[in-house]
Amino acid sequence: MSIEKYIKSNKSKFDDLKMSSEVDKLFEKRLQEELHNKKTYNKNYWFVGIAASVAVLIFLALSFNSENPEMLELKKELVAKLSDESAGKQLEGIYQFSDDYKKEDKQIIKILVKTLFESENINVRIASIDALLEFPDNQYIRKNFIKALEQEEKPLVQIKLIKSLKILREKRAKKVLKKVIEDDKNLPIVKNNATLAINTINE
Repeated sequence: MSIEKYIKSNKSKFDDLKMSSEVDKLFEKRLQEELHNKKTYNKNYWFVGIAASVAVLIFLALSFNSENPEMLELKKELVAKLSDESAGKQLEGIYQFSDDYKKEDKQIIKILVKTLFESENINVRIASIDALLEFPDNQYIRKNFIKALEQEEKPLVQIKLIKSLKILREKRAKKVLKKVIEDDKNLPIVKNNATLAINTINE
C-alpha cells in the first residue's frame, strides 16, 4: 500500500489534536528516560573524573618523592666533588653538573654559591658562576651574585659577575654597580663593564 492510500484510509489517526497529544506523551516519556540516563551518566562521569584526578596526584607525588637511582648516585658523586678541597675536583664536579645533571637542585646550588664565596681558585669561582647562570629565574642565585660582587676583589671574577648581572638585567644590582664604578681601587676595565651593565639594566 502506498503512503498516500495509507494516510487516506487512516485519516482519523492523523488528526492534529490526537497527534499532538500522542506526540506530547511520547516526547515526555523520552525526555524522562533521557534525563534519567543523563543523571546516571553525569554521576558516573563525575566519579571517573575524581578517580582520574586522584591517580594523577598520586603519580606526581611519587615522581617528586622517588628520584631515579642513577640520578641519586650522580648527585651524591657531584656533592662529593664540589665539596672537595681540590680545585681540580671542584671544577670536575661543576662541569659534570652542567653537562649531566642540569637540575635546579637546592643542595647543589647552595654548594656552588658557597664555592663562589669561599674558593681561592679564580677558575673555580668563574665556573661556578657559569653553572649558576643556568637558572636565571632563581632569586637565591641572583641575590648572591649581587652580594658576591659587593665583596669581590679579583678583576676577572668581578667582570664575570658584572656581565652575569647584565645578562639577568638585575635591577637590584645597580647600587652595587655604582659602588664598583666609584671605587678607585677597581681597574678601568671593571668600571667600564659596570657602566655598560647599568646602561643595559636601565634600558
